[in-house]
Formats: sequence, structure tokens, C-alpha cells
Amino acid sequence: MNKVWKLAFYTVILSLLVTACGNSDNARQAEDTHQSPAAGAIEQVEVDRMQEESEVAEESIYPVTYADALGKQVVIEQEPERVISVMHVLYPDVLLSLGIVPVGIASADTQFSTWEAYQSYVEKHEFVDIGEPRNPNIEKILSLQPDLILAAANVHDALYDQLQAIAPVVYFDQRKMQTDRTYAVQEISKALGMQAQGEAVLAQVDEKIKEGRSALANFTAKGETVLFATNYKNGNFGVYGQNIAPTNPGNGLGLTVPDNYPEDITKEISLEGLSVLNPDHLFIFLDKSERGQTIAEEELKAYEDSSVWNSIAAVKNGNVYIVDRSLFAQDAPLATIYGIDQVVDILKDK
Repeated sequence: MNKVWKLAFYTVILSLLVTACGNSDNARQAEDTHQSPAAGAIEQVEVDRMQEESEVAEESIYPVTYADALGKQVVIEQEPERVISVMHVLYPDVLLSLGIVPVGIASADTQFSTWEAYQSYVEKHEFVDIGEPRNPNIEKILSLQPDLILAAANVHDALYDQLQAIAPVVYFDQRKMQTDRTYAVQEISKALGMQAQGEAVLAQVDEKIKEGRSALANFTAKGETVLFATNYKNGNFGVYGQNIAPTNPGNGLGLTVPDNYPEDITKEISLEGLSVLNPDHLFIFLDKSERGQTIAEEELKAYEDSSVWNSIAAVKNGNVYIVDRSLFAQDAPLATIYGIDQVVDILKDK
């Protein structure tokens, strides 16, 4: 009996121990099950954060090193957020086309902000005028606390030390930009590490030119000549070269220009010289005044009694078009697109 009793006793104890262990395991399992969502979420957040940081590190192109037009190796450590341009007003255009809004622009009040091509930007942003391109206001530039300055070789060379003391400064070959409509976008986007965006901008301009050429097919088939000019206060005219988008022989709108039309630079001619070119259609670029009219338009009226002026085919046939100066741009994508739209709208039904 004693042996039986002992066996029963050990059997009960063993059963209790097994039950206790099972309950403990179940409790730990329940606890683990209860805590796992939070723990898993924290772990997933950490994984996501590390992945995002890795992707940002992979996508970041900074620092960027660019060999500028002065032969200097300029290092841009971080993506610039406060860019200033002391160049001609056409080159802030390139920045805007790349999605960069400059805080300071040379001749912002007297030119950039008055040109029709940029009105949608002027309405949304404030562009501080930092003086004339050839004589920028260093104190004003300093007050804007820029992190990048764009300058022009052979124009701002003497200002290098002063500009460099404020922020990294990149010098561009502005003269080459004026004769090659793709160069400004290519070089500025390269300096900023935005080559892909620059290529997309140029592709957009190419597509706009292609569309414009198609829209003007009936007009260009007539072979009527078109001339783009501005009138100077001395009574002469500046005739724009064929490198501007509307008249570019290689990738323009297919317009016909008069014989002896300048190729790649603006040429100053007299009224008599204009009559010799004798265009069938004449575009005159003018700057706008605060009155909503053009300053030079008043000067243009002085030609109305001139027999030479009235002998020009475009004048005789009522084909003189007064347009905003931003239309002439050859190396500024936004102004080029604006200009093509204007030219197409004027000539498509002629």
C-alpha cells in the first residue's frame, strides 16, 4: 500500500508541475502576442527610417564640383536655397526653368519684373533688385545672405574677391551663352548637379519649337521675310541675329529672313539700312513703362511721317508688330517658349 500511495503522490506532483509549466508558457506566449505589434511597428519604423536615409544618401548629388569660366574649381557643398544672379536677366530664367527661385536678380525692377514672359513668377515671388549687371550692389547682395552667386566672366572678374567673401560664386561664359541657346541651360544645370532637369527643359523647348514650326507651315511656305529688331534712341535699329529661336536656321520656326540678315549677334543699322532689308513682316521689341505702354513706342511714332519708313513692305502692308522685349530671348527657355507662342499667334493666319 505504501508503494501505491507513493506512486500516486508522485503522479499528482508531476501533473501539477506540467500544468504550471504549460500555464507559464501560455502566459509568455500571450504576453509576446500582446506586445509584438508595438515592437514590430517600432522595428518597422526604424527600418523605414534607415531605408529613407539610405535613399537620400544615394540620390544626393552634393557636394558638386564645377570648373567655371575663370578656370576655378567651385565646390557647392549643399543644395543652394538662396541663389543670387548678377548676370543678364535672361539667366535667372534658366534658374526658374530648373525650379530654383533666385532671391536676388540684377535689374529685377527695371527689366526682369517688367517682362511679360515672367509675370506669372513675379506675381508669386519677390525678386530683390541687386543693381545693374555691370555694377551690382555688394551691400544688397550681402544683406540677402546668399548661399550661391552666379556671375559672368569678363563682366564681373574684378568683383571676384568681394563676391567670394559672401558666398561660393560660379562664373559662366555669358558671351557663349548668347550665341548658343542650349549652352546656358547645360552649364547652369551642370553646375547645380541638375543635368537631368536641364535636359528635360531643353527637350521641352525643342518640342515647343517643333509645334510652332508645324503651326506656321502655311505661312513659311509663302517665303515672306520676317525681321526682329528694336529701335534705339539715336534713331537706329538693332537687328537680332538668326540665333534667336524664331529665326534660327537649324532649329527655329522655319521663318525666312531678308538677305544680309546678321547671323549670331545684334547688328545696329540705320532706318535706311532697315529699308534696304525691306522685310515683309517686322517685329519691334519694346520695354514697357509704368503707364502700361511702351517707352519706345512713342519714339516709334516719329517715323510715321518718314518716306523711308513708309517705303518698307511691312509698314505699307500693316505688318508691323509691337511686342514685349522678352520675346527675343535665344538662351532663356521660359522666354523662348513665351516668344514662340507670341510669334505663332501673330503669324499663323497671315
